[in-house]
Amino acid sequence: MTEPAPSFSRLSTYSGIWQGIYPGKPAYLPQQYPDLTGKTAIVTGANTGIGFEVVKLLYEKNCNVIAVVRTESKGLEAREKILADVKSKGTIGVIGGCDFMDLNTIKSAATKVINVLGDNSLNIIIHNAGLMAPNSDGTSEQGYEAMFSSNVLGPQLLQHFLDDAFLKKDGDLKRIVWVSSCTHLMAFREYGINWENPTFKDVPIEKRPDHQTLYGQSKAANILQAKAWATKKADMVTDIGCVSVSCFPGILRTQLTRGWGSLTKRMISWMGYDSVYGAYSELFAALSPKLTTNDQGAYIIPFGQVGEPRTDVKAGLTNGTDLKMWDMVEDMIKPFF
Repeated sequence: MTEPAPSFSRLSTYSGIWQGIYPGKPAYLPQQYPDLTGKTAIVTGANTGIGFEVVKLLYEKNCNVIAVVRTESKGLEAREKILADVKSKGTIGVIGGCDFMDLNTIKSAATKVINVLGDNSLNIIIHNAGLMAPNSDGTSEQGYEAMFSSNVLGPQLLQHFLDDAFLKKDGDLKRIVWVSSCTHLMAFREYGINWENPTFKDVPIEKRPDHQTLYGQSKAANILQAKAWATKKADMVTDIGCVSVSCFPGILRTQLTRGWGSLTKRMISWMGYDSVYGAYSELFAALSPKLTTNDQGAYIIPFGQVGEPRTDVKAGLTNGTDLKMWDMVEDMIKPFF
């Protein structure tokens, strides 16, 4: 460990959740978005929920969007819904077969993305896809706990393959958004990560922690990834004016809770906001001129504000813990380069 993690209070945990239940009004709305003609964005998990709304709003602003999904037919169906509803000078491409539960699929999907991109500039990457499982049972093809594979290993591996296309001085807009959650507040006590074995590989399912702790770990990791990526690529990031941030989109009514019990679904239905509000949060992170290169690793909260993550996770953004976590994940994904 870089240094002992600072303590955090239960009150701060409640405060962080409160930000999702009673967020501020959307700070950056579609009428404020710039025209995105000639710009290209990659959005993962784009066929439902927040991702669908993000693609739609970007396309409305004439953006060329590449939707990266697991099931191509579902991505194409979502694309047709948007095309039928929105007139635009932009395009929507769909790349299927990107399954973060099987790291073997990501290189081929990324290759397809690069082929579709061609000589066009890549301006925005939104790591939106995620898994919030109702239990701790899920295991990836590689034997990793499902949420860590889907929410942490997969996005970092995909980003590895996109870096060469992204890190070019070929546009005035360069953003990466790593989608997190207020549930990082429920993660492990040491910077949110179970450092000895974050993937719980070879640990019997019955000995895994509860699913909220595991989901929280993956979302704490996303916060650390946002800052670590910018630090690892610091020279080029500064040169091209890129900003890398994490984002808690909000407590929302989406398919993220599919598979959960009826009580949880009723609570989300009561407390949650429509998924388009999550898109407002993510697109504040992706487009707002208020964010500059001085905001690397910022934690965006609903619906378009700069907030603060849990005290220890916040400390991890400046004491090297983020880099330790990044390097640990990098070692796990190297066999799939």
